Amino acid sequence: MIEETDRASTAFSEDFDSSSDDSDLDEVDHVRESLQRQRSGFSAVLSDYIDDADDGSAFQAVAKTRGKKLTPLVSPKRITSSEAMQGGGVHITETKPPQDTKKEEEPANRMAEGAKVYVRDPHYSWIPATIESPEDDKMRVKVAVRLPKDWDSHTVVATGRGANNMKMDRLVKLSEYPNNELPLQNLDKEGTVSGKNDMADLANLHEASILFNLKSRHSNGCPYTRVGDIMVAVNPFDWIDGLYSPEKQEFYARNLIWQASLDSNDLIRPRSPEKGRPALLATAATERKAVGYDFEKLGINPHVYETSSLAYLGLAVEGNDQTILVTGESGAGKTETIKIVMDHLATVERSRPSWPESDRVQAANYHASDTVERVLKSNPMFEAFGNAKTTRNDNSSRFGKYTQLQFDVEDRDAAIKNGRRVPSCHLSGSKCITYLLEKSRVVSISQGEGTFHVFYQLLGAPDSDKMKIWDGLCGKSVADFAYMSSTTPEDIGGLAGPDHWPETVAALSVFGVEGDTFLDVMRSLCVILQLGNIVFDRETHDGEERAVISSTEELKKLSLLMGVPEADIADALTKRFMNTRGEEFTIFLKPNEARDGCDALSKEIYARVFDFLVSKCNGATEPQDSGSKGYGTISLLDIFGFESFKVNRFEQLCINFANERLQQKFVIDNFYAIKHEYEAEGIDIFDLSLVDNTDVMDLLEGKLGLITQLNEESVKKMAGGDESFVYKFKVVNSDSNRLIQDPLHRPYEFGVRHYAAPIKYDARRFIERNLDRIPADLLKCACQSNNNSLIREEFQKLSSGSETLEAGGLKKRSAATKHLVITKFRQQLTSLMSLIELSRTRYIRCVKPNKISAPRTMDQHHTASQLESAGLLTAIVISRESFPNRLSYELIMERFKFLAFKFDCELNSGDIKLDSSKLLGLLLKGLTADSHLGRVSPFQCGKTKVYFRAGALEIIETTRQEYYAERALQLQTWVRSRLERRRFIALKRGAIQIQSLGRRRIALISFRQIVRCAVKAQCFVRRCLACAELSRLRANHAATVIQTCWRGVKPRAVFGSTRRASVQIQCLVRIIISRKICAAKKKERAEQAAIESRMSMMQQTLDDATTVAGGGTLFSVDEGLLDEVETMFEYLRKEIVILRKKNARLKKELQEAEADKREIFNHASSVDHAFALSKIRNEQMTKTNSTLLADNNKRKKEVNKLKAELRTQQEAHEAQLQEMKTEFDLALQRREMEFSSIEQSAQSVEAMHNREVQMIRDEAERKQEEHFAQISRLR
Repeated sequence: MIEETDRASTAFSEDFDSSSDDSDLDEVDHVRESLQRQRSGFSAVLSDYIDDADDGSAFQAVAKTRGKKLTPLVSPKRITSSEAMQGGGVHITETKPPQDTKKEEEPANRMAEGAKVYVRDPHYSWIPATIESPEDDKMRVKVAVRLPKDWDSHTVVATGRGANNMKMDRLVKLSEYPNNELPLQNLDKEGTVSGKNDMADLANLHEASILFNLKSRHSNGCPYTRVGDIMVAVNPFDWIDGLYSPEKQEFYARNLIWQASLDSNDLIRPRSPEKGRPALLATAATERKAVGYDFEKLGINPHVYETSSLAYLGLAVEGNDQTILVTGESGAGKTETIKIVMDHLATVERSRPSWPESDRVQAANYHASDTVERVLKSNPMFEAFGNAKTTRNDNSSRFGKYTQLQFDVEDRDAAIKNGRRVPSCHLSGSKCITYLLEKSRVVSISQGEGTFHVFYQLLGAPDSDKMKIWDGLCGKSVADFAYMSSTTPEDIGGLAGPDHWPETVAALSVFGVEGDTFLDVMRSLCVILQLGNIVFDRETHDGEERAVISSTEELKKLSLLMGVPEADIADALTKRFMNTRGEEFTIFLKPNEARDGCDALSKEIYARVFDFLVSKCNGATEPQDSGSKGYGTISLLDIFGFESFKVNRFEQLCINFANERLQQKFVIDNFYAIKHEYEAEGIDIFDLSLVDNTDVMDLLEGKLGLITQLNEESVKKMAGGDESFVYKFKVVNSDSNRLIQDPLHRPYEFGVRHYAAPIKYDARRFIERNLDRIPADLLKCACQSNNNSLIREEFQKLSSGSETLEAGGLKKRSAATKHLVITKFRQQLTSLMSLIELSRTRYIRCVKPNKISAPRTMDQHHTASQLESAGLLTAIVISRESFPNRLSYELIMERFKFLAFKFDCELNSGDIKLDSSKLLGLLLKGLTADSHLGRVSPFQCGKTKVYFRAGALEIIETTRQEYYAERALQLQTWVRSRLERRRFIALKRGAIQIQSLGRRRIALISFRQIVRCAVKAQCFVRRCLACAELSRLRANHAATVIQTCWRGVKPRAVFGSTRRASVQIQCLVRIIISRKICAAKKKERAEQAAIESRMSMMQQTLDDATTVAGGGTLFSVDEGLLDEVETMFEYLRKEIVILRKKNARLKKELQEAEADKREIFNHASSVDHAFALSKIRNEQMTKTNSTLLADNNKRKKEVNKLKAELRTQQEAHEAQLQEMKTEFDLALQRREMEFSSIEQSAQSVEAMHNREVQMIRDEAERKQEEHFAQISRLR
């Protein structure tokens, strides 16, 4: 109630703030201070009321004073029984009592017409139905079966029984159902089946509700569901995005480990079993309560990360070792679940939020460290050598595995000193223990199944790798080896594919299996394959049938591979050598016996290889100082779930025996812890046979039990065989109700009623598989292997053990049975149970929803059988039959005695036990609880305590809360009225201020609209004037253009005539000049021709003279003169040519000079014309400038006029603002006066409140004095 007052005051303050401006801040502060003072006073008064009101007298006084009955603002929520159950508890049925409480009332009819129920069905186990008619005298009910529309899409439909074919009416016998009632459906508001994260939240908890809750969540892609402390994991057969992301891992670590440690001062403290609640369910509830969160409210859906996070928290905080048991049938997802949990546990530490950045980098690298890598790399290795394809699962684990993750846990004091609430747990190593390797799969494979993955990976490896291992593998496939020839190509895939060969090799190298060791391991597998290719034929010698090896080529390959002579191998496989009284006898084997011996050797080799790899893995992952330093462990048990097939053999017996041991531990933890307390208090204990399997364990491992009888038959030299074992077992244990005595059983068949279901076993070859011995000749042959040190060393160890057994086995029976399979397995289970008992156990039950691996589809019948086998229904029985809550009689009277006035009952008998029983009977009247005995009382009175079934105590506490809530209503009403009054006043003041601001806003908007209109009018006028000016300017421009064109007409005509005359003159001048040039050239040409003519004549004369001299005449010429003349002529010619060139050049330069002269003349003319045009343009611009100056003066006059108008309007506006300011000051003064009056009223109200409080206190003191006086009189 105080919190409600705080919320109301906060809301008032927020509303006041939102409706006020800065001018009212002082007023707001004053109101807040006043409200805070009143709230403090109210809290103090209410605390006094609560302190003085354990018997309700003070609240009764308040109710009498006010005289009103009010309804709570939020009515208290009744805690239903389903919400109170933590591990599947009791279903509480509540019937509203009538007004007359003195009358006895009958419980409500749960089998009313229209009720939604479940009925049994042979194909679907349970189907939904609706009751059409109530029960009659014959205890029968007519129901209508109507399957949902999505039934076919999420259900494996039986032939002819789909949703459309199942619309029918049935007559159901109620006697066939518990308590003669049909199980009710859990429906939401829309009438559909509601899926809950935790089965404990189901209002109706039974087998059908669990089945349909799992189906609803599975169809919606939610594979995980809680059942108390058990995590149920339904295989989705599909990878769900984001379900296993690093963000998801960090989310669960943050909320369940790191945030939990911050939110709780008292971390996980599991209740001790003495407190009466089952330890399993009590610890789960305590953890949730101690951590301080609610799974649903925080949105934490069920997940295996939840289990791993809680295990990590329990190890880190409590220092208790943890064990996670993962069970389920083949294909349920156990292997993947183990890998997911291991990966999360290995990486939890790096998600610690309080680490500095440097440590975070270190944590990120830590995940990639050698230790973590070795631990995680063990999964691929075990999957390759221990997993195989079955008809139910493509990656089925064919062995049980108990993995201990060893953590170096930080000391609690050191963690606190370093500022860590949760001590750090660093993964330091791991240790693996294996159970029940299915080595028979090496030599025999059923149809549609496969052998271990490593064989397929080896044959699919590259030829280069095969050549290194054994050259006989090159080019070989699955069809070339008899042990694998039944495998079809469809069976090879997934992890058996060749793509996983590098991953397996890398995983082996992590554990030091590389080099020669790796070759020995792979060659051992090759030896197994080659043993399968040995063919035995019959040979008759002296009337005796003998086995001979017909495949000599295969025998030769085997000899080279093992390093053993062919003859020795052949003798070991086909003969047996026995020494009796110093004489040696040779026994020749038959072909089938030789084949069995060969197969036994193959199985033993593979078992030894597997054990060798396990030891290498442990040696590589165990911490070096594991002996000297203690480590905390989180163990993961991956073992077969309860198995029941058409033919159940020795392996199924061992598996079911292991599950019986686990079930026995479950029962001891959850029932025997509270059994002694119930007996001491005189509380009725339910039938132990419902949950106890002690008689089954006695039948299996008692002094005369199955294991003892089987071991006796196995060690006898003259054993009677499997049928003899079955006969003796039945005779000795004929009085056991767990042994099924069926006359139709064959001599080798027997049945056992296990806790999950009755199973019929086929005992053929039980003794042979229990002995599991390899003949001494084969053992000796294997010890002679020279090419494979692994086989030689492992079989030498086996040989030494066999010799020890033969030497001492005849002296004592215990020594003789020590090496039997079931004895060794029993010892392993005993050791395993001792380890588990020292740790906190958590359960993950894996469920296979269907046999066809279809996603989001469920085979209801198959799933229901798994739920029964997993022990979930047993957990429900335990929770329904126990009493999770208990209170002493003194505490009951102290807390609930004041409720007696509701029933007009006086508790003054003087016997506190009688008064408590009477009070609880009235408070829980009309309530019953489901039990195997029918409807029972929801509580039982012991000698010192009262024990409540699940949900009963919560109902009483709800009644108590409702009583206090009703008495607090008066105070709540007064506080709410005061708060609403103040809020109203604040809203009123805010409304007035808003109105003033609104009016101001409206005036401002109106003024701005006027200004905008004036501006628009001015713009329009200016636009009109500008348009007129533009028209005028355009007209002037057009006239100017016309004038310009007209003025240019006459000058252009003059210019044209002038140009034409100039052209004619130029033509005449050019003609005259050309004529002169032509005459000069003619004259020059004539002179040149005359010179050339004279020179020619002179040359001719010279030639003639030369000729005459040559003819022998008397005329003589000077030769030197002639040469000189010729030289002169040649010189003159050259000079003439040079002068001509100079003349031509001078003429050209003269022409260019004349051209330049003409260009200069033309430029001068252009400049003159441009000057004339610029002069004209200057005159035009002068005129335009004059026009613009005149227009500018006109605009200045208009601007001055507008300024004067604006100044006038501004003065008027300032006057208006002054008037509004005056009005505002007056309004402010009025508000101040109103506020002062409010303060006076508040003071008067406060005074009146103080007087009322004083009156109430006086009344309370008076009542208290009367109460003390009454107690004194009673004493």
